[in-house]
Amino acid sequence: MKLIFSLFLLIILISCSQKYTGEVSFKSCKVNYPLHDEEKERKINYEAIPNQWEYESALRKLALCLCDKYLQKNDEEIKEKIIEIYKYKFEFYNRDDSFKKVNFDSILINRKEIFNPSFY
Repeated sequence: MKLIFSLFLLIILISCSQKYTGEVSFKSCKVNYPLHDEEKERKINYEAIPNQWEYESALRKLALCLCDKYLQKNDEEIKEKIIEIYKYKFEFYNRDDSFKKVNFDSILINRKEIFNPSFY
């Protein structure tokens, strides 16, 4: 019984952990991002660029691409994905409080500020 419970717990932990693949995509938008060996970088530079940071930046670039696609053709799936990224709990990119609760049209209008991949 303990073995089954331990195995079940391990599967949950593995499935819940962030998997960095070097790419985020949705429909026709695709963003590649670098993957880092964080342990190796810490040994060399005492600092490492976290893969989570690269992933979050790529998500923001993806959102910008999706906003452009949505403006070309209203697509409900794209809209939902933009909102999902908007609601994502970014660890490294702080959101300006003025954008916390806005409607979808405001997200589109302010997309360059909201999803700026270089602002943190």
